[in-house]
Amino acid sequence: QDTLDQVAGCFASGDMAGNEASDDEEMQALHPSAERIGASGTAGTVVKSFETEVPSTRKERRMVPLYQVWPSENKFFCRGILMTGGSEDCWAPNICVWTCILLPSSLFFIWVFPSLWHKGAYALPIAVLVVFSMTAFLLCATCCTDPGVVPRREVVLATRCGPELQAALGFDVLGGSSDGKEPQLNPKLKTQGYRWCRTCRIVRPPRASHCSDCDNCVLRFDHHCPFVNNCVGQRNYHFFFGFITSVMILAMLVIPSVLTYFSALNQERTVDQMSRASTSMRVALYGLAIGGVLVIVASLLSLVLWGYHVFLISTSKTTKEFQKSVPNVNEEPTLCAPRGPTLFDRWMKVDPDDLKVPNQARR
Repeated sequence: QDTLDQVAGCFASGDMAGNEASDDEEMQALHPSAERIGASGTAGTVVKSFETEVPSTRKERRMVPLYQVWPSENKFFCRGILMTGGSEDCWAPNICVWTCILLPSSLFFIWVFPSLWHKGAYALPIAVLVVFSMTAFLLCATCCTDPGVVPRREVVLATRCGPELQAALGFDVLGGSSDGKEPQLNPKLKTQGYRWCRTCRIVRPPRASHCSDCDNCVLRFDHHCPFVNNCVGQRNYHFFFGFITSVMILAMLVIPSVLTYFSALNQERTVDQMSRASTSMRVALYGLAIGGVLVIVASLLSLVLWGYHVFLISTSKTTKEFQKSVPNVNEEPTLCAPRGPTLFDRWMKVDPDDLKVPNQARR
């Protein structure tokens, strides 16, 4: 009897082992990538959890374009194509600039342009149209162009663009520091104008400076202009100077033409029509007159601004260098120097966690 029980137990254990083996074979067939952990493929075998593949999948899902998680104050539009400053206090001055351009130009195109065109005087209307188009384009280009941002340390590490930056700028922007602490710069580099930025934790080149409004270091930093809601630097200074030049020419063409047109109207008829106008219409006309005076004042100020920047260009200085008596150590021209390439890829896929500033860096 004992012998029969032992034989039955052997068959039972064999059936169980066979069932476990078949179950393991089915699991392996359904999930070929499952890693088997254990001394053997039968009893005591544990199938590795598939949760080990989830973190990498989640990380791939978290990868987003750099412009969507840009760590400073700049704003990007049109899928990252347009880049402007992030200061909310600059929207009012920017709207003021557009108003000073569009208001007199609208008066010209509505009344003066048709009158001159019908009389066969084509030169002035075409000239105003061309200069107005250039002014609008240059203003948009100044507002929405990368001024020459040097990416901060987190961006350099997240996008792994250190070698490209070193090739473009000629030095290591990380300063050879692996922990983000201020390195000991070569005294020769200091005399050449290289400085360590404690906010961006990078070495910035000569004539570059950190903008507190945009929270970036900018190449050949001139100033942060609230009227264009952007920094003015190496890559958009020529747009800025072209804008103030074209807006000055536009004012010289439009304002005298509008004043001459309205002064040539029948004054008695005009006064009679204003006396018959409603109160709201009179308020609108008076507001238009006040706006015209403000536009004239703004035009005179733009003339002063244009002359100031002509002086800066002739002395090869930026606004900051002139105001703070900072020497131009490399004697590089302000306007005619090369723009250089954009120093970051705004469409590079990055992990947002890589752009977080470590706690020790904030102290």
